[in-house]
Amino acid sequence: MVRAREIPARGPWALSAVLALGLAVPARAAGPSASPDPGGPAPGPVVGAAAPAAPTTVPARPAHPRLSERVPVRRWAIGIEGVGLQIPPLRPRVVDLDARYLGNSVAAGGVGALGRVRIRPPIALEVAVRSGSVRYRSENDLISQDLLLAEFGALLFLARGDIGHFALDAGVGGLAHAIRYELEGGRAGAQIVGAFTVRVGADLELLLGRIALTFSLRGYGVITDLARTRATGPLFAGESAALRQAPLPRHQTHLLGSAGVLYRF
Repeated sequence: MVRAREIPARGPWALSAVLALGLAVPARAAGPSASPDPGGPAPGPVVGAAAPAAPTTVPARPAHPRLSERVPVRRWAIGIEGVGLQIPPLRPRVVDLDARYLGNSVAAGGVGALGRVRIRPPIALEVAVRSGSVRYRSENDLISQDLLLAEFGALLFLARGDIGHFALDAGVGGLAHAIRYELEGGRAGAQIVGAFTVRVGADLELLLGRIALTFSLRGYGVITDLARTRATGPLFAGESAALRQAPLPRHQTHLLGSAGVLYRF
């Protein structure tokens, strides 16, 4: 006969301790230092959820002001230029010129001086004095025509790069014609007359630091007050008022092209 062994009085407390120990062992096995379960899947790298990528910030591109607008700002400029004028030919009444050698226009060359100021980056004002001269010769007769133009205008720069600036311009001014005659037989005389001008054109500036190269092409509308012609010299002594008037049309169109150098400060 097998005799049952008695469980001590403290048995329930010991059994509770064993159960607690058995529940704690699997919890430790789930940690990183636990041994793999022989009956479970093969160990492998733990793949976690991918964290969202942080947005990349592109550094803002620094602003680079144009050369003409950097400090120090050079608003003022003075300069000189070479001038070419295309004008209608003279049709003198006191001497005959061979019409075979006169076309629809003649070219006059000269020089000019100008000053500009930028009141705003795209707007400039200009004051200029320009000249031109042309000579007519027929055998022993010589006729010279000199032009002096004083004008005021404004330029609107439609395109402004680091170096090249392009502008449209307009302005008004006054033009003086001086026509001098040196004819065969010692006959001499002069006619001086004024005119009012209106211009439109285009300008190009190339900035090279303090120096700028300027190129322009302009068209002029010229209105001449022939009644105010001042005729002097023995050639016009005793002549009628019609012969004393300058041999110019009342309304003319002149074309002017120029190239020059500006000093900016």
